[in-house]
Order: sequence, then C-alpha cells, then structure tokens
Amino acid sequence: METPAKPGPRLSEESQAFIGLKLRELYDDVVAEPVPDRLLELLNKLGAKDDETR
Repeated sequence: METPAKPGPRLSEESQAFIGLKLRELYDDVVAEPVPDRLLELLNKLGAKDDETR
C-alpha cells in the first residue's frame, strides 16, 4: 500500500508573481540582444546546405 505523497513547500502567490516578473524581464533583455554575426553565418551555411539537398 502506497502512502500519499506529501505536498512540498510552496511559494506564496506574491513570491511567484515576483519571480515571474523578474524572469520575463530577463527574457526580454535576452531577446532584444542582437544575433552574433558568426551565428548568422553558420545559419546561412546550414540553410544553403539544406537547399542543396532538396
């Protein structure tokens, strides 16, 4: 017979909202950063190889 699982520690709704806000702010900053030229070059090369195989 299995024992019921105990609920773990929970954050308050206020704490969850604060963490969510900070994560969204961080994500927005990351999304706004430009894509490095080297990565764009690699993506273009991969795209060209993909076109060749079609």
